[in-house]
Amino acid sequence: MICRTPGYARKFRCIADKCRDNCCIGWEIDIDEETGDFYSSVSGSFGKRLKDNIRDGCFVLGENERCPFLNSRDLCDIYITLGEEHLCQICRDHPRYFEWFGDIKEGGIGMSCEEAARLILSSDFSLTETEIPDEGYTDVDSELYPLLLSARSIIIDKLMNCELADSVKYVLEFAEKLQDNIDCGILRLPEVTGTLPSSAPDMRGVFSFYQTLEPISPDWIPALERYSNIAGNAINVVPESDNELRRIAVYFIFRYFMKSVFDGDVLSRVKLAAVSTWMIGKLWQCRMHEKGSCSFEERCLIAKSYSKEIEYCEENIAALAEASYEMACFASSAIAGLF
Repeated sequence: MICRTPGYARKFRCIADKCRDNCCIGWEIDIDEETGDFYSSVSGSFGKRLKDNIRDGCFVLGENERCPFLNSRDLCDIYITLGEEHLCQICRDHPRYFEWFGDIKEGGIGMSCEEAARLILSSDFSLTETEIPDEGYTDVDSELYPLLLSARSIIIDKLMNCELADSVKYVLEFAEKLQDNIDCGILRLPEVTGTLPSSAPDMRGVFSFYQTLEPISPDWIPALERYSNIAGNAINVVPESDNELRRIAVYFIFRYFMKSVFDGDVLSRVKLAAVSTWMIGKLWQCRMHEKGSCSFEERCLIAKSYSKEIEYCEENIAALAEASYEMACFASSAIAGLF
């Protein structure tokens, strides 16, 4: 079996108590069956602590929704006492994500982690492949999969090597035509003519839609409301932020585009990448307008917050997919106009 990941994913190391956010606070933490069985077998005072703080296959969150095993130094007592190998699966993996396509396993690191965000924003995209032991086989369409793989390579190459606005416009037209081909049962790559129009963008409509999504942090919606009032006056951040935005666009394409092999929906995932890239860039600009600065660290934290709020809520991802077909502000021409 082949495992395919972005090169930067291999550099990831959790920064533990140095993290300004914490993946052990505010999240329901499911315990996989194998780890749960092991925890049940632990004896002594720590075994009792495990049993007292697990209910219905999850850790019982404490005050401020902290994991009961996150100590006062923001370190994990399970890791310290039992070792990394006895963390539950979700804790071992996070922020890593994985998807299986036939005998190919793809994975990376999710931008909802601030250290992952730093790597994503600072690293040019490249793919690495290694052989790993077989982990099962997920059936994929033998004709659609190679088509989508070729399409993704074209999209990523365009985003990496062209000016952001031009590449987004190209990619949106490419996705529109590819979606039409797939819907008609024509499994071939489309020709892009550069005729996608840029209609008047509805910036306020986009911000208004995001305010209807399910928030994770109590600060998220107030920040969107505040920024929506200044977004039209916000200016560019710094020149290098364009490179960072292109890397963010590539991150979303790599993570989500190939899921289309399971449902044939290419267009909504390309729009997710485009709108997310624009939204993160606009939040940077609003921060600059409001505070007078937006450093690299601040840009990473804003990207991390966006990812946490949007990517890690299935309802929000589904709502964006639906809106991409139904709302005028998410029409391809309107998204192109945002850039």
